[in-house]
Amino acid sequence: MTPLLKLSFRHLLSGRTSTQLVSLIALLGVTIGVSALLLTMGVFAGFQQALREKILSASPHILVSLIDSDGKERYGDILKDVKEVDRVYHLVLYQGLMSKDGRISSVSVRALSFTDAKNIYGVEIRDGIAVGKGLADILGLKEGEEVLLLSPMGRRTPLGFLPKVRAFTLEGVFQRGIFDQDYATVIMGLETALDFFGNDYQLIGYEIYLKDPYKAQEVKVVLEKLFGGKAVVRSWIDLNKPLFNALQLEKVGISFVLMFMVLIASFNITSLLFMKVKEKMKDIAVLRAFGLRSRQVVFIFMTQGLFIATAGTIMGLFLSLLGGYLINQYKLVRVPADVYLMDHVPVYFEKGDIIFTIIGALILSLLASLLPAYRASRESIVYVLRNE
Repeated sequence: MTPLLKLSFRHLLSGRTSTQLVSLIALLGVTIGVSALLLTMGVFAGFQQALREKILSASPHILVSLIDSDGKERYGDILKDVKEVDRVYHLVLYQGLMSKDGRISSVSVRALSFTDAKNIYGVEIRDGIAVGKGLADILGLKEGEEVLLLSPMGRRTPLGFLPKVRAFTLEGVFQRGIFDQDYATVIMGLETALDFFGNDYQLIGYEIYLKDPYKAQEVKVVLEKLFGGKAVVRSWIDLNKPLFNALQLEKVGISFVLMFMVLIASFNITSLLFMKVKEKMKDIAVLRAFGLRSRQVVFIFMTQGLFIATAGTIMGLFLSLLGGYLINQYKLVRVPADVYLMDHVPVYFEKGDIIFTIIGALILSLLASLLPAYRASRESIVYVLRNE
């Protein structure tokens, strides 16, 4: 350790009781600020990560909407040969209304093959339908009961336009953990749906699941070239972009608000160093008389601020890691599962957040040390020694 560093460290640890108390307050301020900032960003990142995993486990990674349905059978075989593709399911989507004992709910009817319905939703259907658990609870449905399904497209008759209505047997109930699937989705066999709805579909295409869902954007580009404008290709990132953009914006906003906590804590460092300057000015004046330069005085006091900031940042990082472990271990952040798709929010620390917090805390602390350090370097040696 250089002589200047030794002197700076000695000045920091020595002094009156009041000065040492302010030093402790400054240290605790930085520690709490850093810890609060890291834990908050960790909770936001953990929520995004858990939500992302939930969406990936229950939704297709890529959705292909055919503009022209001709040759749809050929496309299915081509998609299976794409390198990153794991599974491909043919899908026809209809809109309808479901009614039971006077209760009506708007639903999205997904027409799948029997095998695909079993693989995706874990339900076996033949001539009937399967619904999400939330929808079954809302309408009071039980397996084996009949429920009315209405097609809003309807048909023309001599008496005017009439909707298509048919009773279907409920053959299964599924739960995916995604609101629109559990509360607004009906599963039906392809042939049954074609017989009831006809060609009045909303979407016809494919659900694609990838080996690595985080390569969805790359595969999307490949598929767009493959279809050559005959289909609209959307990845799970495109479908959920507004949600994740909103979460990211909220995270950034909260992070900047909490960074002000670190800024306020750095004001304690400013107050402390002004007290140190007043307390140690006689010693500094003597050293200046023996050749200590102004920039070396600045270095001494800014180093003291950096010592406090570094110690507080390390302690805050340790506290946040400990807090994150306890939150994850005992699931302390509980949320309603039916609203947030999870019963607790985990803490996940991203490297970028940690680096941002550490660098931000150190920079703010250095800036807070600059004014008192500059003040100490500009004091008149003759004036100080004459008055002492």
